[in-house]
Amino acid sequence: MKRKKIKKPGRSRATKLALILLFVVFLIALPIIWWQVTANAELVVSVYTKTIPDEKAQQHLALSWFLNQYKYPNEEGLLFNPKTTYLGYHPLKEDPIKDLTLLTDKTDLLYIADTYGIYRSGEGFSRETTEEGVRNLIWGGGSDSDASIIRDFLNRERSSTVVAEYNTFATPTPTYVQAQMYEILGARWTEWTGMYVHDLSVKGETPPWILEQHEGAWNYSGSGILLYNIDDEVLVLRSGVELQGQEMLFSYTKAGSDILGLSGSTKYELLFDVTEPMAGTKVLATFTLDVTEQGKQLLESYGLKDQFPAVQLKETANHRSYYLSGNWAYSNQKLRFSRISFMSSFMQRFSSKDERFFWQFYIPMLRAIFQEAEERVKTEIPPLHRPVFHDEGLTMVAKATERELLLFEEGSFKPFFVYGVNLGIAMPGRWFTEFPQDKSLYYRFLTQMGELGINTIRIYTLLDPQFYDAFALYNRTHSDRPIYLMQEVWPEEEPEGHDYLREDYQREFEIEIKHVVDAVHGNADIPPRSGRAWGTYTSDVSSYVIGYLVGRELEPHEVEETDRLHKGYRFVGTFLGTTAQATPTESWLAQCCDYLMAYEMKQYSHQTPVSIVNWPTLDYLEHSSERDEEGKKEREYNDRTTVDINNITLGPLNKAGLFGSYHIYPNYPDFMNNEPAFDEYEDEQGRFRYGGYLRAFMEGHRKYPAVVAEFGIATGMGNAHSSPDGYHHGGLSEIEQAEGIIRMFEAMKREGYSGGIIFEWMDEWAKKTWTTEPYMIPYDRHILWHNAIDPEQNYGLLAFEAVKPKRSGARFSSDSIIRNVELRADVSFLYIDISLSRNLAVETEQLVIGLDTLYRDKGELKYLPNLDHYASSGMEYIAILDSLERARLLAIPQANYTTYHFSTAPTLRKEGTFASMSKLINKKRMLEDGTIIEAKFEDSSALRYGALVGSTNHWQMQDSSISVRIPWTRINVSDPSSSTVLSDERIYYSDPLRDVIATMQTDAILVSAVLANKEGTQLLDATQAIPIILPRWNQPIYQERMKESFPLLQAYFTKEKSK
Repeated sequence: MKRKKIKKPGRSRATKLALILLFVVFLIALPIIWWQVTANAELVVSVYTKTIPDEKAQQHLALSWFLNQYKYPNEEGLLFNPKTTYLGYHPLKEDPIKDLTLLTDKTDLLYIADTYGIYRSGEGFSRETTEEGVRNLIWGGGSDSDASIIRDFLNRERSSTVVAEYNTFATPTPTYVQAQMYEILGARWTEWTGMYVHDLSVKGETPPWILEQHEGAWNYSGSGILLYNIDDEVLVLRSGVELQGQEMLFSYTKAGSDILGLSGSTKYELLFDVTEPMAGTKVLATFTLDVTEQGKQLLESYGLKDQFPAVQLKETANHRSYYLSGNWAYSNQKLRFSRISFMSSFMQRFSSKDERFFWQFYIPMLRAIFQEAEERVKTEIPPLHRPVFHDEGLTMVAKATERELLLFEEGSFKPFFVYGVNLGIAMPGRWFTEFPQDKSLYYRFLTQMGELGINTIRIYTLLDPQFYDAFALYNRTHSDRPIYLMQEVWPEEEPEGHDYLREDYQREFEIEIKHVVDAVHGNADIPPRSGRAWGTYTSDVSSYVIGYLVGRELEPHEVEETDRLHKGYRFVGTFLGTTAQATPTESWLAQCCDYLMAYEMKQYSHQTPVSIVNWPTLDYLEHSSERDEEGKKEREYNDRTTVDINNITLGPLNKAGLFGSYHIYPNYPDFMNNEPAFDEYEDEQGRFRYGGYLRAFMEGHRKYPAVVAEFGIATGMGNAHSSPDGYHHGGLSEIEQAEGIIRMFEAMKREGYSGGIIFEWMDEWAKKTWTTEPYMIPYDRHILWHNAIDPEQNYGLLAFEAVKPKRSGARFSSDSIIRNVELRADVSFLYIDISLSRNLAVETEQLVIGLDTLYRDKGELKYLPNLDHYASSGMEYIAILDSLERARLLAIPQANYTTYHFSTAPTLRKEGTFASMSKLINKKRMLEDGTIIEAKFEDSSALRYGALVGSTNHWQMQDSSISVRIPWTRINVSDPSSSTVLSDERIYYSDPLRDVIATMQTDAILVSAVLANKEGTQLLDATQAIPIILPRWNQPIYQERMKESFPLLQAYFTKEKSK
């Protein structure tokens, strides 16, 4: 029998051990191998870091680990090397600076890690020098070039993403660059920065410059948070004193969870800056200071809140910018194992408490941001396309018939009623021709307009290329609810010799016509020029343009002079001509429209309806009521000449047609209110003179459709023209704004108009009206502040308004009845907040606030004639709060601007003489039958009571707290941004011209308050005078707010669409 071979005992065990060892080695090597064989991500990333002082490159080591872990390549296809593959400062190179000009279109995501910079004598500013502004900076801070390149990167056609970190727009970035970066990133720095400190003691982690500033008086210990601002103010929050519990938390918001797919919170112990979101920005995560009541009061005394953004997002359909309020790309030690797959997931699970924020929040957040950006890069947005009508070699999308505008839809032309809004684009702090180069801004506005429910926008002139790119992008992504465009071609104002037909004027206008048509068709490259938009226009939006508006509100004296100089001139063109009755001005308009149609047909085989622009001042109606106070009708401005569309004819090749665009408001000219025939018009709400004018005008508009291309209601505190129907030129509430607009829309439909275009989308601070223009001095700075009493600045549905400072500019406290007075100043108002020990009883007492705006040794000392109490310096104004309905702002005679006085009393007086302010807004007239229409005056002294939302109300009470806000022009402050006040003792008999009144810079405004009985004979309490030094600025701080009119109009448009 064969014997079995006996196995040697150890061999099997050794084999097993070897296999196990090999398997373990394989498991260990697998993540390394997996990382090696994994393809690079399809997202090209460039990193910009200006603060790399040495080869350690700590300022982006953490980011470096992330980029290598997930294999995000740079423009050369290489993985990130923290010492070499970045843009910024390279300390070991002979030429160390590689700035953003090297960024190319290959990049999909730009990460701005640190722009603080490199300094000659160590990190930071040289605080030893006393010379203001001297720095030891070698290179750092954001530059104008940086802002321009980043803006262009986000404005490009292809998808792009910017991620910017802590200090991107803070010190040492210049303020004019900061303003640009705020707009680009959608976040504004409050000028406060903070850091968590484990040991506040002198030998701990407190920065040396803070210790030096306190010169040995630093006696803090333990952990806490330091907050410091650009004025070197330092705020200390100590654990267990001002801080409790978690001390400081980082938490995702609901928006962060929805967008990033992340949630949760964690204790935060790193650097941060304190920012606030701008309009349209989404807050994805917040910082929360877990403060005690003592800590909350300390924060509030510095104007700070206990919660502020940590991560913010600004976006369009194809572009995103994130702002991260911490220096999270930084690491003070080298992070290992980035080239091992799944290491990130491993560390998230097993990281220590101290590393929790980095592994469980920062890395997952970056992963979510980068993955979304990569998906967006791969996603194709459908091209801009809509059906167009083809007819014998030409294309059209719209046409004008005898009475209607028609739009080509679903294979045929259908009636189209315009529900539109005018888009003027002068942002706060900018003039009309300073066009934003910001696609995301235009896209956001268009999205909001789409949500409102309008179907058309009108723009007054050629805008920046980014508008047309945004307009195309909107319609590409909202093909189910498109917005159409009425594009105006604006001729220059004030032609030489008041002559529209002057050869050089016409030549320049024809050049502008070509620029506009080429731009609309995405085929323009306009070189830089002053006062007009320029750039490369590549978005063809012609299939969404339903009309070209040629012209502007022409001035009567220009029309008259053109007609006089060219008497007998008529025009006959291919597309348009004029009748034998036409005036030279009407012929000029026909000539310009013909030139546009001929050019568009020749270059693009396309026709678009054209329109002339006109207003009631030049209408063809005879207004017998337009007479002076003696009943004479001698060259009245608003009824002395005409421009009549009926005198323009269509040529044989004109298929698209002609229509009229008219600016018709319910309060101007005077004949809108005074013409007897208009009184007879009634709608379901009663008499409506505006409807009477619409009917009379349309009865004579025989040949072409008419669109009310401008109409609206101004909100705000001021009224520049009174309407007997209540639709004044300003001073109406936001609810009244919506109700008036809807009523006017209904009248247009009833009277056969082809639509209306609301004036306007947003408030524009660059505007002015005759009641305010003389008093905004220097005029070239009035764009830096918001004049709450100027109707023209308050027509928008979107408000650009003041941000009441959180921190008071001056304060008074006592243990008497008047406990506290706090003063603040911003772009719109002087704020006076008063706290009493009890409620103000307006039935039996009055609170009087005194204002001394200039010259302490001149003015009125006495508050009330019979009150034996005097101010410490001469007052120019008092506010009397003695009734919810009749509160008043009164002026001494020498400071009453409504009677053309712009100074103060020559000496100190003790008379208590203050008078009401009443501004002439409608002049006296006599009708043909002798009927007198008395002059009308605005009650400029009235202080309206109500909620201080928007720019309508002046004051409100909540229990024992009283808040008052006074618009600057009412107290002769001509420019709050430069502390300028009117100071002119000359005699005036009417409103002077622009920049004529003499001014001075005031050192402060002194505010005091007295509490007296109703009769003004007994003093109950008084404060001392509190001086507030007006803050100065060259870049306004403002906020956006959709007015209360928006949802009402939104509901109206929704109802109209359902019909």
